Amino acid sequence: MTQFSETSPIFKREEVLREEHYPDELPERKGEMDDLHMSLAPAARGVGANNVFLHGKAGQGKTAAAQAKLSELQQHAEEESDHLNLTTCYVSCESHDLSTSYKAASRIYQELTGETRPTGYATDVVMDMMFEAMNDIGGTIIIVLDEIDTLGDDDRILYSLPRARAQGYVGDHVFPSIIGISNDLQWRDNLSPKVKSSLYDDSVLFSPYDATQLQQILRRRAAKAFRDTELVPVDGAALPPDADGDSEPAESSTPSQTAPDDDTAEEQQTHDETPVEGPTVSEDSETEELTDEQSDSPLAGTPIQVDNSGQEYIFRSGILTDDVIPLIAALSAQDTGDARQAIKYLRKAGELADKSDEPMVTAEHAREAQALVEREAVVEAMREMTTQAHLALAALTALELSGDAPVRAKPIYGVYKSIASEVDADKLGQRRFKDHLRELDMQGIADGEKVAAGSIGGPAWQYQLQVDTEIAVEVLKDTTRVANINFKTIGDDRSLP
Repeated sequence: MTQFSETSPIFKREEVLREEHYPDELPERKGEMDDLHMSLAPAARGVGANNVFLHGKAGQGKTAAAQAKLSELQQHAEEESDHLNLTTCYVSCESHDLSTSYKAASRIYQELTGETRPTGYATDVVMDMMFEAMNDIGGTIIIVLDEIDTLGDDDRILYSLPRARAQGYVGDHVFPSIIGISNDLQWRDNLSPKVKSSLYDDSVLFSPYDATQLQQILRRRAAKAFRDTELVPVDGAALPPDADGDSEPAESSTPSQTAPDDDTAEEQQTHDETPVEGPTVSEDSETEELTDEQSDSPLAGTPIQVDNSGQEYIFRSGILTDDVIPLIAALSAQDTGDARQAIKYLRKAGELADKSDEPMVTAEHAREAQALVEREAVVEAMREMTTQAHLALAALTALELSGDAPVRAKPIYGVYKSIASEVDADKLGQRRFKDHLRELDMQGIADGEKVAAGSIGGPAWQYQLQVDTEIAVEVLKDTTRVANINFKTIGDDRSLP
């Protein structure tokens, strides 16, 4: 008999806690969804959608909002409209490394036609192929460019697409538009004036979630993900159908009703169903009370709203201790207000309880989950650094191992030059090298502190690692250029000024 099992004592549907899961109901983003609706509404009237820019930090619901509204518009085209010929095209610029207009145009062509991406052509030719594909399709074509800032300063396609009709790139029977999504709040401001004036008719800002909003998001998601966990309507009304369109109720160790989904965003393509309307609350029921059975339950909690209907629900769980969700929400709100981060903490906490065969997910699991997720993020950031950044990290790690940290930039630069010589890498000037040290500080890999330089000279900076030296060495040993470096020897063999 193997150790594998088809069930978990903790999880009921753990997939809803994964990054690729998108909700259909976004109650915390009603205002932003209304703004996006107004940008897309002209398409339903046969004149094409407005170009719109969705911006805000990661994990704020931007992609989920775009997917949900486009799904609703598609439903309108298929079920209610006699004239709307709608085509939507989702392109993740970051996932496909679309750093140029050429790459973006070839990817859009592939998505529109289903053919292989064209290669070996001039940019003009690929752009023409993209527009010809639009002419063949016709009607309203809405292109979602997620992580649009990946294009950097190559904004040619961002100028050409919104002006395609005016410039004659497509016929009068084609109505192309763009939904641009970005986590970089400054990127749009750096575009050329002609691109800004033509690209974005509308702009929608997604502000960070606060702790209360994150708690509601987590409770909705937890009610789907964990056993013996549910959302119960306060007035006993039936819950709306599952927002993910499941035809069977989720398995639970106690009777449980499936709750509508929550509001979090992810930067990958999904095919969600149209958002589901929830039950309504009667006008004369200002204060609703639990049934006798619910009131007697020790798990009764604070009513929360889980969809746009106004219906409230009680969250109850026999798996999560009462302090888990408030703690995770507070940790995420104090950091970035990122719903994706909060949900990852919750999933990791459940996995830790499952791994240790404990019956409850506790605050201790939540704090351990936060530490694990942060470590994973830092390790991933270190792995993705450039060669020169790895050399800077290697120099600081060598000094850390020799017991000299915190240490100023000049001796770190000396060790950096020694390592660069040993691995036959280019040596940066000291000023450019300091930029890499500052980048390590910004990423949380190192800690930089301004200190007085003494009687001669101005203020100086000293640095030390913020991650365990074992982790830094492990990551660096996996890189090609510095895999064979003896960090301890290098740190010991140099003399500090």
